[in-house]
Amino acid sequence: MHPGNISINTTAHSKTAVLLKVSQLLNLNYPELLVNVLFDAFLKRENMGSTAIGHGIIIPHIRSDFISKTCACVLKLQSPVDFGAMDKQPVDLVLALVVPQHEADQHLQTLSDIIIQFSPPEFRHACRRVNNSGELYKLLTAKPAAATNQLETQ
Repeated sequence: MHPGNISINTTAHSKTAVLLKVSQLLNLNYPELLVNVLFDAFLKRENMGSTAIGHGIIIPHIRSDFISKTCACVLKLQSPVDFGAMDKQPVDLVLALVVPQHEADQHLQTLSDIIIQFSPPEFRHACRRVNNSGELYKLLTAKPAAATNQLETQ
């Protein structure tokens, strides 16, 4: 993940607005990924079924022929948005992924890793408490042992 692909206190009042913000943020650091192409793909994927994993978290994810490595971005929303999660909780943490088209196994492994990372309530709470993108970047990219130590000191 590129440190510039994290946005804190993002304002978006609908599913469509969130997916547009994700598309715009990814395009900033990966200009080969066009905003309208990303947005259409994210919207199409979300319309197939919610990518919410519960606890106020969503992982919109798509594959693309235009990249050779996985790209990601994170939004921490100012106000939660309804994404039709199974647990009925609105979403305030968005982790969007664009995976190379030919990397189906990596795609599934990355999704699994994210779900595991966000399983502990302490980690989710720590992500929600941070006040700047640098802190959130450090938390998200820390090695598991380092992340545990970081949580204990907060």
